[in-house]
Parts: sequence; C-alpha cells; structure tokens
Amino acid sequence: MSPNAPSSFELLRHMAVFGERRQQVLAENIANIDTPNYKTRDLDTAGFQAALREAVLAARSPGHAIEPGSTPFTPDLFTARPTSPQSLTFQDGNNRSVEREITELSKNLLMQNFAVELMAAQTQLLAAVISERA
Repeated sequence: MSPNAPSSFELLRHMAVFGERRQQVLAENIANIDTPNYKTRDLDTAGFQAALREAVLAARSPGHAIEPGSTPFTPDLFTARPTSPQSLTFQDGNNRSVEREITELSKNLLMQNFAVELMAAQTQLLAAVISERA
C-alpha cells in the first residue's frame, strides 16, 4: 500500500459524502419538477468513479502513488451541474423526468447505504479488536 493512498475507511467516507450530496441534488430536482425553466442538475458520477478507481489503484500499487497532500476527490466532484436533457424539453422550459430522478435516487441510495454499512462493519471490527486488548 502506498503511504499517500487513502485507507479503505477514507474511501468509504468519500462514497458516503458523495452519496449524501447527490441525494440532496436529486431531491431538489424532484422538488422543482413543476418549476418553469428549471433544469435538472446532477453530480459527476463518472468523474467520481474515476477518482475512486485512481485512489484504489494507488492503494494497491506502489508505483501508482498520489502526490502528498493531494487527493483525487476534488471539490468539483461534489458540485452540482446542469444535466443534458435526456428527455423532452417541455413548453415551460423544464427538462423533467420523474422516472429518471426516482431511478437515480434509488440507485444512489443503495450505493450510499453500501458505503455506510461497510464503514459500520469496519468500526465494529475495530471496536472488537480494541476490547480484546483491554
């Protein structure tokens, strides 16, 4: 493991934070489904997956180190941006799709729950190890 690579717990934390932020954005899209001229927004999921892949690669491969003090999880990954219209644009200028938003919300919730449950399991394992030493 590279000394500058994030730990598995740190990677899971980034996944949970990304999931939380994306839930907020997707919920805002649903809340504004009838707002004229509202354009749906989303986070860069492909960019986040690439950053996660880079961090995992750095953790596994000593030759693929991350610069000290830097992180592949840049703040722009957590910033919502307008999405390209994947459905019709309605007369009121909105590019709504309730089905798409609910689907993305559900997929995101599963990913976030996965990260949180793994973090909880790691914490419980650590607590068990510590209690055995006491």
